[in-house]
Amino acid sequence: MASGTMAQTVRVRSGEHDGYTRLVFQIPPGTDWDLASHQNGARLAVALKDATFETDAVFSRLSAGRLTSVLQPEPGAPLELDFGCDCVATAFLHRQTMVVVDIAPGAFTPPPDIAALPPLLPKPDVTKPRAAHPGVELPASLLQLQRRGFETQLMSRLLQGADREVVDLNLANVGARQSGYFGPIQSPADLPENLHVSTILDEIPGLDQSALLQVETRPKCIADAELGFDTWTGTQPFAQHVAELRGGLFQEFDRLDIETAEKLAKLYTYFGFGAEAVQVMQLVPKRDAKWDRIEAMARFIDDQQIARSNPFFDQQRCGGDAALWAVLTEGYLAKDAKLNSIEHSFTRLPQHLKVQFGPLLSEILIEADRLESAHRILRAVDRVNDTDDPELVLAKASIAEAEGDDQQATDLLTKAATAPEATDEAPLALARLIEKRWSDRGAITGQELDLAAAYAVQFRNSESGPMMARAHVLALALNQEFGAAFGRFPAGMEDKAWHRTHDQVLQLLAERGDDVSFLRHVLTLSMTEREGMTIETAMALSDRLTQLGFAELGFEMANRPADKAHRADRTRLRARASIYEDRPRHALLELAGERSEPAMRLRAQALIKSQDFAGAALILKEIGETDAAERNFWRAGLIEEAQTETPGMYGNLAGLSQALTDPIARQPEKPLADATALLEASSLTRSQINDMFNMLGGDVSE
Repeated sequence: MASGTMAQTVRVRSGEHDGYTRLVFQIPPGTDWDLASHQNGARLAVALKDATFETDAVFSRLSAGRLTSVLQPEPGAPLELDFGCDCVATAFLHRQTMVVVDIAPGAFTPPPDIAALPPLLPKPDVTKPRAAHPGVELPASLLQLQRRGFETQLMSRLLQGADREVVDLNLANVGARQSGYFGPIQSPADLPENLHVSTILDEIPGLDQSALLQVETRPKCIADAELGFDTWTGTQPFAQHVAELRGGLFQEFDRLDIETAEKLAKLYTYFGFGAEAVQVMQLVPKRDAKWDRIEAMARFIDDQQIARSNPFFDQQRCGGDAALWAVLTEGYLAKDAKLNSIEHSFTRLPQHLKVQFGPLLSEILIEADRLESAHRILRAVDRVNDTDDPELVLAKASIAEAEGDDQQATDLLTKAATAPEATDEAPLALARLIEKRWSDRGAITGQELDLAAAYAVQFRNSESGPMMARAHVLALALNQEFGAAFGRFPAGMEDKAWHRTHDQVLQLLAERGDDVSFLRHVLTLSMTEREGMTIETAMALSDRLTQLGFAELGFEMANRPADKAHRADRTRLRARASIYEDRPRHALLELAGERSEPAMRLRAQALIKSQDFAGAALILKEIGETDAAERNFWRAGLIEEAQTETPGMYGNLAGLSQALTDPIARQPEKPLADATALLEASSLTRSQINDMFNMLGGDVSE
């Protein structure tokens, strides 16, 4: 019964994607939720009693700066999201247990006032007599139709809709009845771009644009029969087929045979020769949508940029082979994608394309949190590929990491990073492995450190050079070589990725560095570097500085009013720094309103610093610190309060103190008995005082 009233924790995961930042909130099935957007921010509420959002690891995976802070004022309150850009948030429910919030650049538009929207149907001329019901505003052209003809067409359309189960008819009883009232038709407030809106009025002749506004429709789906990817090859061997097509590519007078060129381009594309297919298509002077699809597929196969707009745009909803190519060329899984159809199309790909596309498709599915589908894709690749391809190993590592199997992910990344044949994938695998070592706060081996140094030199002039340089710096920090790590940071560090690495190294320095190294690198930070670090880094440095006695600088690190993230944690850091600076009343002001257990413990320390032992004892007793409460009651001289049902050392001391204050019963009429009682009381008093000293360990300061 007690467990049912405990606060529920909502786990929050984060991820950075191309063009948007994603947050995933794990909720029980059937939980109501609501996302309310406002200018440069949003508010997420879930219908869980005393729900607490677990946001500690949210910013560890974010680097684009779209999300600047997440704050929940108290358990059960909505989660406040603040954006660092002109962004808007959208949300949807995934698998009934995950609320997915996407933050993407865009202009915030306040919800319109429905009552203020103009009607889509033109208003009648008020100077003319109205022939219809006063509440019905119809165009003049409609009023000119014969009433009986209009009623007949309208009833016909309604009956057709009822037969197709599009509308429900609620027939009234036979007899006189008053006609229903309907007002002007209003424009929907947030009509999606993929809807085509019309009414039965569109089909009635003579109305001339009197229906609802038309909305641009989505692209037409490309059927498998129209694409025909399975027919792009023949029964002959590839070399023979290519030779025949190339021999018939040009007719007499060097005229290009368009049909043969199309067959040759399709054959090249089917077998994975994208550059050759593009070269053939460049010979064709005029090309239609069919050629655009072939060229897009060929360029994607050869890792080339698609020249024009993607012909597979918005095809994931359609299913079939077009949906598979849409996922691959767009690089993400759409919310309305036909995933079963995409997986089926993948299984029908030729073997060489399965091996080539499998890792990429699995990574896309992992980003969309479709882990089971990613597993199936890789199993399909394993059935046709016996070798441990490095790209497959990296994809399997991504799945293991997404599933929380850290050991499996580490083993796979290590395998990919140290494989001798992994010439292209090894640097990426090593960079991911070092990043995982940092996330897990693990150690790095000497071999991994040497590889990072070698790759940093080998790829210094390539596109992956900055990534490997950052990985080498992080590897040095993991190996506690902080001097070498800080010495390899570029001057200025204007790149956001380098800023993130700088924060990572500072966090490791706060956690692992010796006192001298920590102070040498932290005390020399410039004001720009202090202001540019993340709140998590500033908190780690503040905590360590306060422990080392630099309470003023620790307070300054934690005192960042512009940052709304981790407000309660920063408040506690400032309060602790104030206590170290012997400013207990300032600490109490910082902690005003904070009711968490760590905050109450700090409040008790501040009260002890102010010599208010009784107040500190009451707080410690409230949070269950019985021994500490008894000690402070004892120090305050409140002997009775220090004695509890199950007293500890200070409770026993309070009992002895109470016994020592009890008066001795005297017997004046019996001098001998009175003297004997005094001797016994004196012996007992000495024994009790000796017990008190033994309990205190000979420390008379108490």
